Amino acid sequence: MSTKLVHLSRANLHGVWCALIVPWTSRDDVDSRRFRREIHSYGGTGVHGVYTGGTTGEFYAQSDAVYARITAIACEEAHACGLPIQIGASALSTLTARRRIRVALQSGADAIQVALPFWLELEDDEVLRFVREVAQEAGSTPIILYLTSRSKRKIGSSLFGELATAVPTFIGTKDTGSDPETVRALLRAAPDIAIFGGEDFFECVPIGGRGGYCSITGLNPRKVAELYEHCAAGRMAEAKPLSDAITRYLHEALVPLVKEQGLRDSAVDRIQRVAGGVDVGLDCQSPYRSGNANHVRNLISWVRKNTPELLPDHVE
Repeated sequence: MSTKLVHLSRANLHGVWCALIVPWTSRDDVDSRRFRREIHSYGGTGVHGVYTGGTTGEFYAQSDAVYARITAIACEEAHACGLPIQIGASALSTLTARRRIRVALQSGADAIQVALPFWLELEDDEVLRFVREVAQEAGSTPIILYLTSRSKRKIGSSLFGELATAVPTFIGTKDTGSDPETVRALLRAAPDIAIFGGEDFFECVPIGGRGGYCSITGLNPRKVAELYEHCAAGRMAEAKPLSDAITRYLHEALVPLVKEQGLRDSAVDRIQRVAGGVDVGLDCQSPYRSGNANHVRNLISWVRKNTPELLPDHVE
């Protein structure tokens, strides 16, 4: 059992948080050796923490036993690297989410990240009930809400403020679909909640956003951390060229993999992680499509030609 590394709070939650990819064996079990290397590779890169679950971590394809193994390894290895870790506990029901939270607490998670149950769209009172109940299960361990369209609804500023008042251990959000006006509205309703987007540091950090939950850290976490630090320090002139390169990479190199080749986010995140030099494998859990070696080669070639500043030093 690992112990918590830090006490995360509304005041200190910030920075670049990286989604962990789970390497699978040929029998669709966790490849523990490669998973430990995946986590360890983020140590010393300047990122502020790592997290499990979400689409990148394929939480929806994990049995209870696999979830427990992933959680134990992730907490142990992240803390060994000096990185705090949020454990994803998203599920179709409060009951399952609470069971996963208990597993996360036993392993020493620094925070719990959870999306709203997503099979049926929740009404406002059901959102409040869910967040209260998962927070009760988590006790003093803080909650980060994953606000995603996959939950079939977004949380407006009024309900957001109500949640912040009703649940003191609710400390932050992950919302990679937010825009600056949404960030402003949420901060007006709950000024002390840590609001995170995706790669939009240049737009959102100056207006009060705290950082990003970024899949593109898979390619080059050091560069993403560098962009965040520029924006957090107000060095916007230094930040803009790097921000422009990352935006171009996102829209011209990654989006076509989804829109033109029919790959899901989980497959795209594997492609860029392997392109970044980390052996997490390209196979996603069935029934979803996986990328292949050609996708990796093509991505590296695109980056080398169009945004070479994003290419990791160790990638030839």
